[in-house]
Amino acid sequence: MMTGPPRIVAAVVAAAVFCNLLPMTASAARYPNAVQKTVVITGEAATAVAALLGMTTAGSSSVSLPLDKGVAWAVYLLKQDTKTPIYNGDGPPRWNRVTFSASPLPTLTLAPYWLDLATALPNSRPGYYSFSSPFIAEDVRASDPWTQMLERLKNEPGWVSKGWPQFQRCYTSTDKTEICIAVYASKEYTSSAEREGYLESVTIHPR
Repeated sequence: MMTGPPRIVAAVVAAAVFCNLLPMTASAARYPNAVQKTVVITGEAATAVAALLGMTTAGSSSVSLPLDKGVAWAVYLLKQDTKTPIYNGDGPPRWNRVTFSASPLPTLTLAPYWLDLATALPNSRPGYYSFSSPFIAEDVRASDPWTQMLERLKNEPGWVSKGWPQFQRCYTSTDKTEICIAVYASKEYTSSAEREGYLESVTIHPR
C-alpha cells in the first residue's frame, strides 16, 4: 500500500537493477525519476523483509538505509534543496527509513524516496518503484543494515554466486503489494583500482 576526490562509478549493475537503464544518452536511455512515497507492507511479507534487514520482529524497530549515488542524484533533481545548485551529478547523501511494528498486524513502512520505473527508458515499468544500496565491496566487513542483509542472503537458499541476479526473492503483502529483494554483481572503479562487489535493490509493485 502506498500513501501519497575520485568519483566512484558502480558499473554493470545500474543497468541490471533498473532494467538496463542508464542516464540519458544518445540512444535515448533514461534513468528513472525520483518520487516521494510511503510504502506499507503488512503480514508475513513485512516480517520476512524486516528479518532480512536484521530488525527486531518481536516488537517495534527501525533502520536507516543509505541510498546509491544514482538514486541520491535523482532525489536531488526532484528536491533541488541545496543553497547552491549542483550540476556535477554528485548530490547530497540520502537515506530511507524503514520501520517495523509487530502488533496488531506485522507492518513494515518504507519511506520516503523511490525511483519511479514508469519514467525509465527504454524499458518503462509502470507501477514499479525501486531504490538501491550503495556499492558494497565483496571483502567488506561492516555492521550497517545493507551489508548485514547481504551476508544473510548469501546463506539463503536461492543464492547463486554466478547468477544474474545472484539472489532475488519476492513477498506479497496482505493487500497484494509485491516487494522484491535482489542482489546484483557490481564493480567500483576509482582512478587507481577496480573492486568487485554488490548492489542490493528493493522493488515494490502495488497490485
